[in-house]
Amino acid sequence: MMGKQGIVLIGMAGVGKSTIGSALARALGFNFTDLDEYIQEKDGQTVQEVIDTRGEEALLQLEKQRMLELDMQRKVIAPGGSIIYNSGLMEYLKRHSVLIYLEDTFENIQTRLKNAPTRGIVGLRNKSLRQIYDERHPLYAIYADICVETAGKSLEKIVSEIQNQYRRLQ
Repeated sequence: MMGKQGIVLIGMAGVGKSTIGSALARALGFNFTDLDEYIQEKDGQTVQEVIDTRGEEALLQLEKQRMLELDMQRKVIAPGGSIIYNSGLMEYLKRHSVLIYLEDTFENIQTRLKNAPTRGIVGLRNKSLRQIYDERHPLYAIYADICVETAGKSLEKIVSEIQNQYRRLQ
């Protein structure tokens, strides 16, 4: 694990990557970047607007481009769940960061994603949220250095579990 500078949280939309990432960064003394917010800042569009105006493929390319320009040194990054579809990017991230899969039940994610159609979720035009979850779940697990089950746990408990597993890798 030496040489891996930062942490990238992977998992479905609605799992809490931004909330957990922000708290984890504070706990570790790292900086935090939400990739969706970074894209909006740099490109002047939300991820949903990118999908609506330029298509899902354009969003995937934009996510890759923006992810690659981030300095990962002492940083926790929360990208969109769709970066998992970019195997080249995932291989790069696996080499340069610790990938932490935040895992939750479909039911919990569905409950949190009442606003799914406006969340910029790649695939929702042609698939149900359940199909996307079932498709992505094994992909996240393949790339993850650490898997953390978040269901029913407090933010503090999740952050503490991540810190403990992260330290073991160092």
